[in-house]
Formats: sequence, C-alpha cells, structure tokens
Amino acid sequence: MKKLLSIILVVSMLFASAPLVNVFAETQINVTINSVSQSYDVMPLIENGRTLVPMRGIFEALGAEIKWDDETKTVTGTKGDTNIILKIGSTLAKVNDKDVTLDVAAKIIGGRTFVPVRFVSESLGCKVDWDNDTKTVIINSSSTKLAKLVSTFHRPVPTEFTKSNDLYDIMHFEGATIEQQEASYNDIKSKGEVVCTEDEFLESISTTGEAKYGTSEVVEVEGQTFKKALRITCTTPPAATSGFITRTKATPERNPGDGVAADDVMLLVFRMRTLSTNSPDSIGQVQVQIEHPTSYKKSLFEKAISGSEWTVIYLPFTGVEDATAIGIRGGFYTQVVELGGIEIINLGKNFDINTLPKTTAILPELEPESPWRKDAIDRIEKIRKGDFTVIVKDAEGNVIPDAQIELDMFEHQFEFGTMTGPNTVTNENYRKTTSINFNAGVSEHFMKWAPFEETPDQAKNQVQAAKELGIKYFRGHSIFWERHKGSDKTTNMTPDYMFTDDVLKSKEKFDELCKKHLTEIVTEFKDYVKEWDVENELITNTAFKDIYGMEIYKNHYKWVREILGDDAELYYNDFKQFEEPYYKLLDEMVAMDIDFDGIGIQSHYDGSTRMPSEVMRMYEGHRKYGKRLKVTEYSNSIEDKAQQANYTRDMLISCFAEEMMDGFLMWGYCDGPNASANRPFYDTEWNLKPAGLVYQDLVYNKWWTRDAKATTDKNGVATIRGFYGDYDVTVTANGKTVTDMVAFHKGYDNELEIVIK
Repeated sequence: MKKLLSIILVVSMLFASAPLVNVFAETQINVTINSVSQSYDVMPLIENGRTLVPMRGIFEALGAEIKWDDETKTVTGTKGDTNIILKIGSTLAKVNDKDVTLDVAAKIIGGRTFVPVRFVSESLGCKVDWDNDTKTVIINSSSTKLAKLVSTFHRPVPTEFTKSNDLYDIMHFEGATIEQQEASYNDIKSKGEVVCTEDEFLESISTTGEAKYGTSEVVEVEGQTFKKALRITCTTPPAATSGFITRTKATPERNPGDGVAADDVMLLVFRMRTLSTNSPDSIGQVQVQIEHPTSYKKSLFEKAISGSEWTVIYLPFTGVEDATAIGIRGGFYTQVVELGGIEIINLGKNFDINTLPKTTAILPELEPESPWRKDAIDRIEKIRKGDFTVIVKDAEGNVIPDAQIELDMFEHQFEFGTMTGPNTVTNENYRKTTSINFNAGVSEHFMKWAPFEETPDQAKNQVQAAKELGIKYFRGHSIFWERHKGSDKTTNMTPDYMFTDDVLKSKEKFDELCKKHLTEIVTEFKDYVKEWDVENELITNTAFKDIYGMEIYKNHYKWVREILGDDAELYYNDFKQFEEPYYKLLDEMVAMDIDFDGIGIQSHYDGSTRMPSEVMRMYEGHRKYGKRLKVTEYSNSIEDKAQQANYTRDMLISCFAEEMMDGFLMWGYCDGPNASANRPFYDTEWNLKPAGLVYQDLVYNKWWTRDAKATTDKNGVATIRGFYGDYDVTVTANGKTVTDMVAFHKGYDNELEIVIK
C-alpha cells in the first residue's frame, strides 16, 4: 500500500488574520492514518472535545485536492465523487451539496487553518477512532477491504503450551533465593582458597575523580554476616565512567608479588544494595574491573546492579596473566550504593567455571505484579487486535444466516525474526528452529557492502534459504556503513577502494561508486527484500560524512527510493537511543527532508539491562518523528536463565505494546561453537531455555488466534475479534464447506465475503 506519509506536505497557510484563541492541547495530540503517524509543523488541538488539525496536511494525506477562496474564507476538498466545503468560523458545512452541522467550526489560529479531523476523514470514507491513553486520533481509510496476502506458507509453529492464552497469565521464572545462593557459595568456597578477604579489600581505598564526582568511604553495617561495607556516593556522573573509580590496594594474588596465572579460575563475590539513585528504574549500578596494572588488559569487566535490598553478586573471571589491579566504577547515575562481604576465591586451573553460582538480582519491574505491565497488556489488546467480518452469501447473492465460521491464524502481521547467516543454509537444526519460531529475517553480514561484493552467493543463498523456511519478511542490512573493518580488524565492511584518495577527494567518484553499489544490491533482491537499512550507526562511523557532509545521506535514500518505489521501507539503524547526539541526528535528518520511513532500534541489552519503563519512554520519544519503529538486533546474554527469560518477556511486551512498532528481531537466538555465549532461546543441544519458552508462549499462545468460531446472524454476517495476521477461514453452510486464506491486517476494513455455491 502506497505510503501516505511520503505525500504529506505540511505547509504554512498565511491567510487573513483572525482573533487568536488559546485552544492548543497541553499534551501532544497524535494522528495516525493507516497506522502511519502524521507529522505537522504545528500541534493539533482540541476544542469542545473535538480534534482540529492543519487543513492542508489532512486533506492531502487522505488523497484529496484542496482549494482556498480567500474572499469568502472557504476551503473546498475534493476526492473522487466527494466534495467537502467548510467556511471559516461556521459550524455549517456541505458534503456533496448536503448541509452538515459541525460541533466545532474550522478556524484560523496563528496564521494556520485548522479543520475538524473526524468530519473531514469520515466524509472521505474513513473510519475514525480515538485512543485516550495515547491521545491519538486513529484514521483508517476504507479504500481496500483486505490486505494483499503475501504468502500462503504455513510454518510449523508451536501449538502446545503450559500456560493459558490469557494475556495476563504470564510465565515467570524464579531465580535462586539468597539462602540457596549462600549455600552454593559456601560449597564453592570450600573447594578453593580465599585470596582476598573483606578486610584486605577495605583496608586501603582510594578514588579517582573523588573531588569532582563523588566519594568513597568504609561504613558500619548491621544485621548482616559482614560488619563493614564500601559506600560509593556519586554526586555528579562523569561523561565517561572511567572518570570515577574506587580502587583498592588488595589483589587476587595468593601472596603479594606472586602474580596471577592466566588459567586460574576465580570468583569475586560481594553483597550490594542501593540507598538512593536517580536512575529511571531505581536500580543502582557499578562496574567491576580487574586488570593488568600497566597494559590494562582486563580479566574482569562486568556490571552489577541492585535495588534497595541486599543482593548477592557473583562475578567469575579468568584469562589474563598478572591482572591484579582492582577497581569499581560507580559513576553511572547520581547514586549511593554499598558493597559488603567482598571476597575473591581462587579455585585453581582445572575448575569448571560454568559450575559457579550466578548473580540473581531482584528487579522490581520484572516481578509478576509490576504495574507497568498491565497498562502495556491493555494497549496490546487495543492496538494488536481487530474485528474481522465474514459475510456469507449463496450464488444468487442472498445472505445465509446460521453459517458456521472458523478462523485459524497461520501467520502474524507483526514481524518476529532473527538474523540469518551460513547456518540458515547448512545447519538442519538451525533451519528447523528458525522456521518454527520466526516469520522475519535480517542479514547479519553478507549484505554489507564489502561482504556482498566479495561473496555475493552467500547473501543469495541465505535469502533463498529464508524463503524455503517460510520467512515472510526480510530486511536488508545494510547498504551503507561508514566502517572500514569489522571487530576483528581485518574483515572489510566497506571496500578498501572507498578509502583511497581517488574517492575521498572526488565527490563525483564517491557518488558514482555509492550509486553503483546500492543499485546492484537492491535490484538483486527487490522481489523479496522490501525493507533496507540504508544507513547504519552514523553516530560512531562518520568517515564519509566528515568529508562530504550529510547531503550524501539524502542522496542515498533518494536513489534507493527511485529504484524500489514508495512501497519500500527505508530505515535508519542505530544503537545510540539513550544518547543525545542520536536525537540531534534524527532532528537533522527530518529537517533535511531525508526520505526515510523507519528507525531501527538495535537493542543490545547484554551489559546494560534497561528496565521496561525506561525502554517504553524511549519508544515514546520517537513518536514525534512520525516514523515506524522496529527492534532490529535484540540480544541479551544474562547468565541467569530465569532473569534472562523474565527480561526477554518484558522486552517483547514493551515492544508489542508500542503502536509505532512493526517488529522484534533477534541478533542470534541459540548457543553454538561460533555464537556468543548465553543466547536466549536454545542451548547447544537444541533444548529450549526459559527465554525460549517465554517467547513461544507470548507469540504463539497469547498473541495468536486459533479455533475462533462464530455463527452468521440473520444478515449473513459474523464478526470475530483476533490478532492481526494471516488466517485460514472455514465456512460451513447448507451442507457445504468453503475454505479461504485471508490477510486480516491493521488499517483495512477486514471484511471478507464468502460465496457458498
């Protein structure tokens, strides 16, 4: 469906002045048309309970032509056979020469002409709803009764679950209790040697940046097995956490000066609580580092978090010769945290590090009764489900009452996906679990410029494999990434020749090569790949922009649009959503009128677990741009499987509850020899982990409509409410059964007529 957003031209209307009326809403009023957020240069307003919007923006977005008569202060909007006339200041309007009385008149405010949005939209044949929670006017055009069914593939999705399909009946996994952790720790402690005691750790404390950023001190503690604790007070968080570090002269050596063997397995344990913090989720955070004193190579560099209650923190480490310098970074927030019972145990060279206890922090927002979740689930019920109407008739056009209707969903409209790689082609277990779990895919590596140019068959084979597995949606990632080498410092992300003087000193040559590349790759996959990250990570990679400016981005999006047309989804993708420069970049892209449709929010929550409320506020902060959103690279490597499952559950709920969101894609979902450790869904034996169980319960149980039945009324009509997606429809009447496959998607009338012959 052609994007309405691309044709909206919100321009200033400098008509004759009228008395200024202060009717602007105190809170932002949002408008969506067919799920596309509208952007106006002035905010919509509410008067007498009716929403008014800028005249030209709404008429043109709905495909109507407008004329203005300055002498009579009259606006005329025309679309097809419909003609609408409104006069400024008058509550009497005309639709096809018939008088209509309005609740509120069109008016000029601050040089802008405002018209009542419901009247205009409904007069042009649209359905209008109001979502009071998000203060959103929801407009759906009725130009198409049903979405086009893109694929009839039926993936082997999960069908058996341990929980009900009640949206509020969530899965929740409990981690080890404090008592269980202590028992486990005492057992481990008996198998090793304590090489750093609490007293040794607290004996000599110093702080880098103490005067500027905060203080560190040893305080007395009551009611615990330990009597003293390290209190870190951060009054001003530094720009970099390395600016505020609490250090100790204690080391993990058996004897001072002995050093540490690289293959010694050790465990740092301490208890932590947060006395105060300005973090959005009321969670305190520190990062512990153990490093070589001169090379700074680290054997441990892990974050720890806690709420107001004491939490046991376990941090296993090994792997760096003579890493003896210990420091704690405490400058993540304005906060006061305490660490007590600090010990380091050396377990020797052959100890299995995987048997060591894992941290189980109690995070209030992940608890089953956390209040944010009910509000989010309520929104899911409103925005992810719709009413689907089936009308049954006989061959002569007569309606058939009492016909039996059954709807069975076989695919989501929403994209739930994963990155693809060589395993998508060669590994049968990977292929099987991909098809079971995902309807969307994104290329991890081989659609980037240099990899595609060097080995194009890799991308082609992965795309073909994705088709075979029933992957309905596929994202191209990414056409441009201003990064020369990958994380291994040797693999090219962008070809070497793009960094030569011939290119870096010739804008003409630069443009020629960029256009050649984007033309080749988007043309190669245009029949299947309808969505592209045109630009990627522009905050941290600016090699070309630094020379040629941001105009190159506008050209890139323009050239891709010229090839793929309005139906393509063109994204900007980044991981900097919690940093100010990211929003400045988006502001500049919008100000330059760069033609992009969506924003990819990578969502790597490995070292930093942002709480759901903070993540949802971040999503809401994107609404002003009027772009679609997508979680494009979710990863979470929390070692505690219970916490990993609960966190993944709530990231899925947070995402699905945001109306601007269209997808949630994993950046890897299974463990393996070439994979990052602790991926969420499957272990190396292809057993489902708790996070995988949570995912399947949400996506294929709670957010899935199956065996939904209804009977047509006397008018031959039956209506069933379900999740937006693709459905098998079965109709039985007069001893005959008819089946069909239909897309019931958001933004459509979702009205299906079945004829029983």
